Amino acid sequence: MKKPFFKNIKLFLVFSLIFFGLILSNYMVNLEILQGMIRDQQTNTIKSASKRISKWLDQKIDSMNVIKTFIKGLDHEEHPEYIENLLLQSKEVANFANVYVGYEDDVILSGLKWNRPTNYDTIRRPWYIKTTNRNRTTITDPYYDVGFKKVVVAICTPFLEKKKRQGVVCGILPLNHIRNEILDISLPYDGIAYLIDGYGKILLHPREHMQLKNSPYGLLAKRKSTTVNNELDDYIFSHDHIDQSNWFIIAQLDKSSVYKKVNLQLIINLTIYGLSLVLFIVLNILYTKKQNLSDEKLKKTETLLNHFIEYGDRGVLIADSKSKILFFNSIFTKFLELSKSDIEDTYLEASNNIFKTFNFNVYTKIYKKIAHAKHFKESQECSFEHRCEEGEICYFQITVLPVFSSDKVYQGLMIFLQDVTAKEKEKIYKKEQEDILFQQAKMADLGEMIAAVSHQWRQPLNSLSIMVGNLLQFKQMNQLTDDMFEENLNHCITNIHYLADTIETFRNFYKPSKKWQEFEVDKAIDEVFYIISPHFKTLGIKLDIIKDMKDNMTCLNYKNEFQQIVANLIHNAKDAIIEDKKYSKVIEVDIELLDNKFYIKFRDYGCGINKKIEKKLFQSFATTKDEKGTGKGLYLSKLIAKNKLRGDLLVTNYKEPTEFLIILPTQKGNENA
Repeated sequence: MKKPFFKNIKLFLVFSLIFFGLILSNYMVNLEILQGMIRDQQTNTIKSASKRISKWLDQKIDSMNVIKTFIKGLDHEEHPEYIENLLLQSKEVANFANVYVGYEDDVILSGLKWNRPTNYDTIRRPWYIKTTNRNRTTITDPYYDVGFKKVVVAICTPFLEKKKRQGVVCGILPLNHIRNEILDISLPYDGIAYLIDGYGKILLHPREHMQLKNSPYGLLAKRKSTTVNNELDDYIFSHDHIDQSNWFIIAQLDKSSVYKKVNLQLIINLTIYGLSLVLFIVLNILYTKKQNLSDEKLKKTETLLNHFIEYGDRGVLIADSKSKILFFNSIFTKFLELSKSDIEDTYLEASNNIFKTFNFNVYTKIYKKIAHAKHFKESQECSFEHRCEEGEICYFQITVLPVFSSDKVYQGLMIFLQDVTAKEKEKIYKKEQEDILFQQAKMADLGEMIAAVSHQWRQPLNSLSIMVGNLLQFKQMNQLTDDMFEENLNHCITNIHYLADTIETFRNFYKPSKKWQEFEVDKAIDEVFYIISPHFKTLGIKLDIIKDMKDNMTCLNYKNEFQQIVANLIHNAKDAIIEDKKYSKVIEVDIELLDNKFYIKFRDYGCGINKKIEKKLFQSFATTKDEKGTGKGLYLSKLIAKNKLRGDLLVTNYKEPTEFLIILPTQKGNENA
């Protein structure tokens, strides 16, 4: 079943719009923060500059008032030179470019020498008219002074002379005197500051060619309060009025520089949004394709799983957390010889028809496993016998698996029922075959041991024959004394005891161990040596046991089976040595106790093990003796070591020397035999 391109298109659109709204909100917030920063910074900057310039103008105005005080008490007709000298000194002291005074009788006196134009009428000059009309200190509009060749302003103050004649005293100030105050204003984003009058004419500008031109900011005569962030076209303007004048400081910022970072962040965010959108679409397409493929695979898997469950070799039953049976396949009912109606819509309880098919012992066993799985939430497994419809004994294995949700909450259980009759019969057959092989191997070893016993008995039997013959001969010769009879009789008894001990050791060696017994490992090996040593002496083979005398050699295990493995390994070593006279005729047994286990190494320097059989050395019918061997010795020894002794038999070196290792636990554990 195909899924739509956008499984949750509405949800995607909502989140997309929210994300887009967050981007715009972030942009507006950043813009507001930036404008606030500019507003605060510009307000502080231009107010500070405005105060400094106002203070400077106040000082100049105060200077003019002082000059006025000195002049108004003097008659310009009587003391013209004195007044001019006073004006010159005032110019120097107050740092004016020039100081001059004009009177209503058209007389003008100047601190600096100057040539008065012929048509120069004092009372008609703008500075005179403006000051007398206002009757207070006045700052003139900027004008270009021909004499100084600079843009200047004049600070003029009116007064009445001693004889009640009107006069106006003025100090000339080139605007360059406050140029540094303007240029030193530090503005962010490469901004500039300049000075204009109330009519928008530029008085001072960092770019000199802009002076006396009209500012794009317009007329400010009626806007004397501080105003920030007046955006016009490509610029952001801020201004502040300078007290005592009709001047304004203008801060001009390039709008593109101011908003560059904020706009860049907006572009980056929109780019991320766009890329995320594209990425989501691409991933959704890929996910949809993958999901469709997964759905198809899941459908096929579901079909195969249903087929497997229904037609597999296992019976399956599923019950919920309340033990209600939700599902079972036909194999389950077939194994238990029940109909579908016997199980359908029932609960997995003791009264269920499922348990009625078993005898009491099997029913109890299975029900306990189910109860244990439900209570302890652990999987359980058991095997049982069940008599099938034909009366034949069948073997089944039942597995109970508890089912949990992702948050570990118990949801129910699954029961798997498998017919293991074939496996069990195979195990029984294999056990029977192993018993046969074991017995055959024992008989083969018996021949070896009988040969060893014959060597053991040869010397004592010869001694007995000689001593009995001596007794008979001395008797016939009437030379048999009581002492001689007793001495020979004691020798005979000693040899008979020796023969009896050999028979007892031989008998114990081949008597199967029915239970665990405590024995000393080194002495058990010595007993094997005792039986076979005479035969080995005739072959010139030396047997050495290497052990740490400090170790406790006591072991709790099956002694006879252990001795059988020892005998097999020693006989194999003997055969490898006698194959060629060049080999060293020594068999070493090294016993080491480590972590409650005996590590017993059997080492010989014979012909070694053929590489062809290295990998299958412990398999049935694999022999180290070519056509002479049966291939059962090492196989059965390995079997006994693992299954009976709970240890192991390993080969640790294949040649020069050949080395086998028996691992033997010291304590009794779970018995597998």
